[in-house]
Amino acid sequence: MLSEKMRPYEFMVYPTLQTAWIRGKGLLLFSGLFLVEFGAGIFLAASILQSLWGQAAGWLISGALGGGCHFLFLGHPFRIYKAIRRPGKSWISRGLFIISLFLLFGFIHLVLSFFSTPLMWVTIVANIMAVATILYGGYEIADVKSIQTWNSSFFPIQMLARSFFIGLAIVLVINLLFGFDTPGIKTKQWLIVTLLINICLFTLSLVSIGFEEGKEKLSLSMMIKGALKSIFWPWVITGGMIIPLIVAVYGFAIGVSETGVVILLIAVILQVLGDLLLRYSLIRSGYYPGLFPARPADYR
Repeated sequence: MLSEKMRPYEFMVYPTLQTAWIRGKGLLLFSGLFLVEFGAGIFLAASILQSLWGQAAGWLISGALGGGCHFLFLGHPFRIYKAIRRPGKSWISRGLFIISLFLLFGFIHLVLSFFSTPLMWVTIVANIMAVATILYGGYEIADVKSIQTWNSSFFPIQMLARSFFIGLAIVLVINLLFGFDTPGIKTKQWLIVTLLINICLFTLSLVSIGFEEGKEKLSLSMMIKGALKSIFWPWVITGGMIIPLIVAVYGFAIGVSETGVVILLIAVILQVLGDLLLRYSLIRSGYYPGLFPARPADYR
């Protein structure tokens, strides 16, 4: 599955970047994990806000886009039924089972909502499966014990929180843009607070990376001044954190009700891109620790 040639005498001698999850065909795996969690987050947020369009969009993103990327990633996609046989030992099996249940109950809920009266127990199960779907992606990555920055019990919780609040921001801003009702809440005020929560979650994620990898800080170094700096500074820090912070402060300064919808929309789009590229940077900079802590000159 490695997409780059590696000099075998250097593997695990120095810290060695993993490639299977993010380069070449591995991009499909990364995209599938992101889209499945992203869609489930939108579905969960839309369910809480009673937004039917949001639930339908979240279900389609998870099922069609996320599921499609997973399907294309597989070497023998039509043998996928065999992968579900070991849920007790494999996160892939558990993931297929969990995502299938989410898509099934989500579909039943949407059909009932559009053509009849939704059943409360179906809605509850669909939301539980949406939460489980997001946690599955986090646990699948965190289960890779040999990569320090991934192997954290806090990682799945981060993914759940970020997916939900990014999904919440999207549902709120689309409701605001098209004039859809958001029962019982002040949409702009909630949206600005959501932007601030996402900034805190981004910061927490970066701090946790530093704690997990200890003294080496190779992943952070790669993001801050290495191969990922052109992604990290303009998109994760500026787009995902600084601009939404400026928008939030501006909103509170001039009055939430006076804040322009286009400004809020731009801030939300930048945070979605920031979240995507923060996840990309985390996976791209994941490395296996070597025998020697020093990194070679061409580490990239």
